[in-house]
Amino acid sequence: MGRNFCIKCGRSNTQLFKGLCKECFLKEYELLKAPEKIEVEICAHCNSQLINGKWIGRSIPEDEIIYRALENNIDRKVEDSIIDLEILQKKGTISSCLIRAKAKVLGEEITQDYYTEVRLKKSACPYCSKYKSGYYEAVIQLRAHERSLETDEIKRAENLIHKKLEKLWEKDKLAYIARRTQQKEGVDYYIGSYKAAKKIIASLREEFGGIVKESPRLMGRDKSTGKNIYRVWISFKLPKFKEGDFISYKSRVGVIKAMDAHGILFYDLDRLKMSTVLWREYQDIKRIATQDDVKKTTITAISPKGMQILDPITYEPIDLDLKPGMEKLKIGDEVSVIQVDNKTYILW
Repeated sequence: MGRNFCIKCGRSNTQLFKGLCKECFLKEYELLKAPEKIEVEICAHCNSQLINGKWIGRSIPEDEIIYRALENNIDRKVEDSIIDLEILQKKGTISSCLIRAKAKVLGEEITQDYYTEVRLKKSACPYCSKYKSGYYEAVIQLRAHERSLETDEIKRAENLIHKKLEKLWEKDKLAYIARRTQQKEGVDYYIGSYKAAKKIIASLREEFGGIVKESPRLMGRDKSTGKNIYRVWISFKLPKFKEGDFISYKSRVGVIKAMDAHGILFYDLDRLKMSTVLWREYQDIKRIATQDDVKKTTITAISPKGMQILDPITYEPIDLDLKPGMEKLKIGDEVSVIQVDNKTYILW
């Protein structure tokens, strides 16, 4: 910096900045650089955006895409400058935009306006192309073993499937339902991604328990890679029993309390404690009664070691041992009972 004359206006005896007086320097100084035209490629179906060769995001509002494009193409010259963005007009896929920059330079507050155009180039991302064509890699067959699926079970399963797919979509764009078909035995869900289908099955098993069986099928051969193309049918069967049902397992009688991917938790009515049976022993479990089979009866007598109740059907007296936890029961109390193979159990 020196004290010569300004090369633009000729003013002399003033401080110069890059050969210009302060006034001329501020007039020519640019707070930022922005291109006059910006092109953004987005998917016309899901509004994901193509960035550096990758499709990113989903269901992003177009205005947000435009603002992001403006922000990503601004080259700031002053770090602490304040930038305001505005969409002035939209005509089809072209938006006229204003970029207003404010900053303090050489002690002076200056404001500059820049005008640019954002053009949205719409195409179809590979994932939407597959979705539109009905592409799928796996079929989840929702069934129930030796019984019909209940409406509530289907509703619970579908809520879980949709929530799981929504969570998986961020990393797996093929996590979608290509088709849903109602069958006599249950419902089939055609899933875009086999990996997503496997994770859905894991979540379903955690919620319902159940039996899983996979059956891959050869569908053809990829001409470009020479590899076989398989699709996988995954049979997911809810167990023949539900929580609250009564079961027989290795001569033990119990009531099911919970089921998950690991096994069945039941209360052993003979041993009076919780027990677990793994799914690999599923064939050894028999359902012997449901909550509809539970009856009400009355205690007619109590002794230090036993009690007497009335048979809920014949009203004949039945003598039972007094077991731990029954000490507070009194004559005249109403109790719930289940009768299995001529044996009566008190439920409390």
